Amino acid sequence: MDQIDAPTLFALNLVLLVAVCVFLWGASALLVAALIGTPLALGTIVMLSLTAKA
Repeated sequence: MDQIDAPTLFALNLVLLVAVCVFLWGASALLVAALIGTPLALGTIVMLSLTAKA
């Protein structure tokens, strides 16, 4: 069986963290996660696209 790669494991951990935070603190935690995560995700996509070879 193949091992899970690090970026997938990191993303899965972030999803679980958001789920636990929403369970503990309610929908406001989901809003805060979306406000913080959107620029981080877009920045990561842009940086990966800049380093990708055509």
